[in-house]
Amino acid sequence: MYDSVVHPKYSRGFTVVELVLVIVLLSILSAIALPRFFGRNSFDERVFFDDTLNAVRYAQKVAVATGCQTRVTISGNSYILLREDNCNGTSPTFTNSLTIVNPSTGNTAYTGQQSGVNITASQTEMTFDSLGRITPISSSVDNTITIGSRQVTINAATGFSYDSTP
Repeated sequence: MYDSVVHPKYSRGFTVVELVLVIVLLSILSAIALPRFFGRNSFDERVFFDDTLNAVRYAQKVAVATGCQTRVTISGNSYILLREDNCNGTSPTFTNSLTIVNPSTGNTAYTGQQSGVNITASQTEMTFDSLGRITPISSSVDNTITIGSRQVTINAATGFSYDSTP
């Protein structure tokens, strides 16, 4: 028994070099990997992207269901859904625009915004007619909404919107 204390081949544990190496590796890993786990920008961007895509799809569904034209207006880092004033279909006016109720929250205005997330659109106002198409009708030009690094494409002829992120 006394032999195991005297001979180093029987001793157990880590050397100082091994401990320093582990500490250095952990510090490098924490400097590179941890900011990716705790950064909110990519999560905020994805959430706002999903919200915007769902809002565009809902605006199209409201237009088809009510027969009234609906509009998605994009400005800065926000959007709002509006319904035409009189639902006559011939010359829609959005001066006293009726806001569309958000079915998931019950808020009287279907809006969304996210600070720190850039949003750009090929058209800042997209109006859906009672058939779900974007008016004025143009079958050759798709509309795009870019949110950070993600992209929503809306087919002008059908109104179909989808995630077209490359």
